[in-house]
Amino acid sequence: MIIDNIKNLGRYNISSRKEIARFLAAADIAGPFAPELEIKGRELFLRASQGPTRDPKDGKFETHREYMDLQYVVQGREVMETAPEDALAPLTEYDPKTDCQFFKAEKDITRNLIRAGEFAVFFPGEAHRPLCSPDEGHCEVKKLVFKIRLGTG
Repeated sequence: MIIDNIKNLGRYNISSRKEIARFLAAADIAGPFAPELEIKGRELFLRASQGPTRDPKDGKFETHREYMDLQYVVQGREVMETAPEDALAPLTEYDPKTDCQFFKAEKDITRNLIRAGEFAVFFPGEAHRPLCSPDEGHCEVKKLVFKIRLGTG
């Protein structure tokens, strides 16, 4: 997992980071986005969302196998929780169509506050529960989730 300001994206050897930086430089990130947008086919695509954060108990931990997530908070703030593999209990089987498996965890949970202008990278196998409310309560969040297929340049 990586957490940093989006201005520092170039510091990391993340697949497709140059395409992401070019996209962000050209895009009107304050404006609306389609819910899903292909940037480099299915090798790199974007899922945009806007809405309220939620109580952690209303969310699930998720992992991926084929894609890594770069979750960029454009507006607002959210907590992205993480949990180690030995704290996870499967809720679903892995679904290759969605590249996702859901879990629950009740111990060893780490809360990571991600503010506007910051991003988090979750590599395959790293369990994360996004869109959790910060300590001060629910808030509105706009975020861009870049899905990066492993092995892309």
